[in-house]
Amino acid sequence: SYSNINVLYIGTATYDLPKYRENQTKRFLEFGCQVSTINLVGSNDEVGTSSSPPIMDLDEMKLLMDAAHVIVVSGGNTLYAIDKWNNVGLDKLIYEAMNRGVVLTGGSAGAICWFQGGHSDSMDPETYKSAMKH
Repeated sequence: SYSNINVLYIGTATYDLPKYRENQTKRFLEFGCQVSTINLVGSNDEVGTSSSPPIMDLDEMKLLMDAAHVIVVSGGNTLYAIDKWNNVGLDKLIYEAMNRGVVLTGGSAGAICWFQGGHSDSMDPETYKSAMKH
């Protein structure tokens, strides 16, 4: 059993839409891992407005980050996610987690986000979010 493993899911790049979280965390749950989520995007957030206030405060995020053994970041809109993280201070918490040896993983945007640069098609958040909802 992996019940002592804490997985933290960050779905900002998929605008915190539940269907993506459920799909990307189901195997961890099946293996008995504890899964927590950092949600930053409210249902009323304007598309592409990464400066809107997060729905979790920094202290809540820090508690989840400090407990994490693995951080999984969703694919999706890379630029939106990174900009949102920078605006709320999550980028600094991710950096601290990396320095503690937390496993950092994800696909597409969830892989690009760990680096200083990478190829992304995230230039149009409005059309991207509309496509993700279908």
